[in-house]
Amino acid sequence: MSRLYLILAAALCGLVAGCGGTTKLGSPSESGATLVGSGAIAYAAVDSDLGSGQWQQVDTLLKKFPIRDRLLKEINAGLADQNLDYDKDIKPALGPEVDFAAAGSSPSDVAYVALTKPESIDKAKALVRKLDEGSNPSQKPTVTRVVDGWLVVSESQAMIDRVLKGSGSSLSDDTHFEAAWAKLPDEALAKAYANGRQVSNLFGTLFSGGAQTAAFGGGSSPFSNLDSLTASLVAKDDGLAATFHTEATGNDTGLGAPYSSKLLSGVPADALAFATFRGSGKGNPIDQLRQNPAIAPGIQQVEHLLGMQLEPILALFGHETAIYVRRGAGLPEISLVLETPDTERALGTIDRLAARVAQLSGAKLAVGPGGVKTLDLGRFAVHWAGFDGRVLLTSGPTGIEDYRGHGDKLADSARFKEALDGAGAPAETNGLLYVAVDEAAKLVFNYLGLAGEKVPTELSENLKPLRSFVAFATTDGGVGNATAFLEVK
Repeated sequence: MSRLYLILAAALCGLVAGCGGTTKLGSPSESGATLVGSGAIAYAAVDSDLGSGQWQQVDTLLKKFPIRDRLLKEINAGLADQNLDYDKDIKPALGPEVDFAAAGSSPSDVAYVALTKPESIDKAKALVRKLDEGSNPSQKPTVTRVVDGWLVVSESQAMIDRVLKGSGSSLSDDTHFEAAWAKLPDEALAKAYANGRQVSNLFGTLFSGGAQTAAFGGGSSPFSNLDSLTASLVAKDDGLAATFHTEATGNDTGLGAPYSSKLLSGVPADALAFATFRGSGKGNPIDQLRQNPAIAPGIQQVEHLLGMQLEPILALFGHETAIYVRRGAGLPEISLVLETPDTERALGTIDRLAARVAQLSGAKLAVGPGGVKTLDLGRFAVHWAGFDGRVLLTSGPTGIEDYRGHGDKLADSARFKEALDGAGAPAETNGLLYVAVDEAAKLVFNYLGLAGEKVPTELSENLKPLRSFVAFATTDGGVGNATAFLEVK
């Protein structure tokens, strides 16, 4: 199958010659899903029509990077080494999409195929032969089969038999697949689907009787209520967006309810990265893990080292947690904010941990103005204090003051708002991550320079167009959604 990845990578070199168009990728009635059996564990469709609007958008984004022309030249050189020409050998051998499908009942027994409906079946077969000729002699020759104008490629005819529908029903007729696939965008660079029930079965097979299974309740898979997983990759005017969806039986995604971050309010505007997530505030997973004879000794060792049980530590993260990073005088400033209904109890837990660290390492503990406590570890220190239903731990000497002060805040930053708007992040999420990629890269380069490392000019220039990265999760009934967006400017 690695030969097929070479074909897809090589297709990039045709971008310059591509003409605008629209491809509705993976339409169930027009795709390889009509040939694949309904019991397939996974299916994916990749846009191989370089005239599609998606690939033209990719080229528009690539033009922002100095490395684009060099990249295309290297791809062409790689094709020449394989005695391949895009226009003569690859373009007529690929249809508007290349699909992949897999079926199997255990991780060690998975069959997989690739499918495409080319302009010329003869050209497609010739391409497969050429790739075989240039591959490792010890590698088995690729086998092919023509079905309804599609070329099916795999390692053996037996694999093809196991993945294709034969006389049975097709994946495109499966109601779970049809409903899940319909939620994905028509135009995308790639789309993928996994059968949640099959994933659950594979997980159970993989971990049956093992410690991992016991950790999840004595044999039940953590995916046991999962119906489907889907994903897509879309090129936009200002970047690339990857979306993921999970659908579960019983409206239970395990992600809790969406929320608007309370802890963001104090984060300074110059934060280079910010993340928020929230615990359920309920349950005690440690008790279940203690019942597992393979895991319990490890828990005991950790608790002996810490001088306390893990439950109070986990309770610190039972509500909203936020982490953010800023520039520091030396090392970057890292801050952790914990929402807590009982500030004194949370501070008591942190004080006990700090005292244990000081006992083991010889670090110094001190209490400063306003009750701010400090654990001085030499090269860096940790400062913490509780206020307004939250506890803040920070490596910055002014971190607590800056968070509680009235200076400019990240929530009001035009750049932060622009990044979230570009990613389509709603006001309430089940978790959010933001990174100012260009500024973070500059910080890393500065540290490398101080360490005597020279950053290649080509690397720094090609990172400049990367503006921000945003990822977030949401829920809607039994559907869980996650989006990751890389902004390019």
